[in-house]
Amino acid sequence: MAQAEVWLLVGLFSVTIPLVALAQRANIAYPIVLVVGGLILGFVPGLPQIEFDPNLVLLIFLPPLLYWGAITAPTDVMRANAGQIWLLAIGLVIATTVTVALIAHASISHLAWPMAFVLGAIVAPTDELAALPVLQKMRMPRHLVAIVVGESLLNDASSLILYAAALTAAVTGVFRLGPDVLQFFLAGVGGVAVGLVVGRLAVEGWRRIKDTQLQGVISFNLPFLAYLLALRLGLSGVLAVIFAGIYVGRFTPLVITPAARLQLSGYWETVVFLANALLFLLVGMQLHAVGHAVLAEYSWQTLLWYAFLVNATVIVTRFVWVLAQEFVPVIGGASEHPGGDWRHALIAAWSGLRGAVSLAAALAIPVTMLGGAHLPHRDLVIFLTFTVIVVTMVGGGLTLPLVIRRLEVADGSAEQDEDVQRGIVGMSEAALTRLDQLQRDGRIDAENARRLRHGYEHRRRHADGHPEGERAAFDAELEVLHAERAALVEMRQRGEIDNVVLRRLQRVLDITEERLRHVATTD
Repeated sequence: MAQAEVWLLVGLFSVTIPLVALAQRANIAYPIVLVVGGLILGFVPGLPQIEFDPNLVLLIFLPPLLYWGAITAPTDVMRANAGQIWLLAIGLVIATTVTVALIAHASISHLAWPMAFVLGAIVAPTDELAALPVLQKMRMPRHLVAIVVGESLLNDASSLILYAAALTAAVTGVFRLGPDVLQFFLAGVGGVAVGLVVGRLAVEGWRRIKDTQLQGVISFNLPFLAYLLALRLGLSGVLAVIFAGIYVGRFTPLVITPAARLQLSGYWETVVFLANALLFLLVGMQLHAVGHAVLAEYSWQTLLWYAFLVNATVIVTRFVWVLAQEFVPVIGGASEHPGGDWRHALIAAWSGLRGAVSLAAALAIPVTMLGGAHLPHRDLVIFLTFTVIVVTMVGGGLTLPLVIRRLEVADGSAEQDEDVQRGIVGMSEAALTRLDQLQRDGRIDAENARRLRHGYEHRRRHADGHPEGERAAFDAELEVLHAERAALVEMRQRGEIDNVVLRRLQRVLDITEERLRHVATTD
């Protein structure tokens, strides 16, 4: 990579700081602001273009994005709504791919079937990154959030399997329907198996190795190992990463040390944020560049017409499919909320935003065919993908809060609050039981036992019967933490403690504050 491109990457990462701060201030999901910011940057003269190797795009961006999504996904609620999620993740992806391919092939002059299916597979998967913060902030029912997240997580796999088959046909000129359908299922099942095996190896490694840095190395290596091993075997790397993440997510509270968990959480959040930030900025920047390329071949009126057809097909297909599920009994029966609510279905349909995976797949389209000839319609497919991302991400992301307010959907936070209170009560009771045992064994004196018991009994009592009193306690404790932090800074300035001690004690305060804020947001 040339020095100019390195400077551009540093500049893009620097630009994300004010853009994300602006998004937070305006109460807008940051991917929307980054896409718009990228569009503006695309008009800045003199900026060098970043040329990605198509073979490395998916390898660099997909594994960390998918792994962290799998680790943080609400898998328990996802399992309870597995029927709806799989119908969206597989059925809707196939329906979107086929309908987009049909419309694109019929409407775009000389667009071959393989490239039409490449376009359909690229725009089929959803990205919850912009929709999820809105759903959580507006306290949507957890089953609705789980369906949106689960669909977005799993439909990446089905769409990229279709994408790989269609792209192979486009590059080689050979379309094999029968073998490709068989490969679709074999790649999926095999990818799941590889993910579970790699996940198990990681768990055993964490169980035996307690060094914080080495546990971090295992975590970093896991998604790339699962992805590359699956690809090596001709299987779904996406499903391998997802199921490896879901599997290890069940064991990380047991086999990873607290220090490593804190370190890894910050690491993965930063990596995923930077990957998404770079991708969403590139959406806007490269839309301008690709637009110039396709304008050399098509008029702007023709491009607008193609973009309208593809976007309308994507949106209408999703709304028809999702809303139809409310009238199919077997779908409702697969959910923990039989029958559902048409308003929830409408919100789920509105949450079908496209994002990083679609962009990465579009950028990964090779420039040439097998014989060395230029791959026809590559720039047009990338351009149309960008328009779908911009329309759904910006248009859908900005209007989703308005739709939720207009529908007057009931606050679904009560069930989550009950779980939090139940968890606090269970934790307190376990602590009190263990404290009694320690006192009987003579490992703690009566005075310290009394003091600790008082705190746990107070927490259990308030969580179980008086949750409204916890808010004042949270606010008061936050004020105390702020005073402690200010005192630490003053002590360092007076030379009473050094910077190492400051950082160490401040970290304890920061962790405590984040825990309090997390609990407070669920009340």
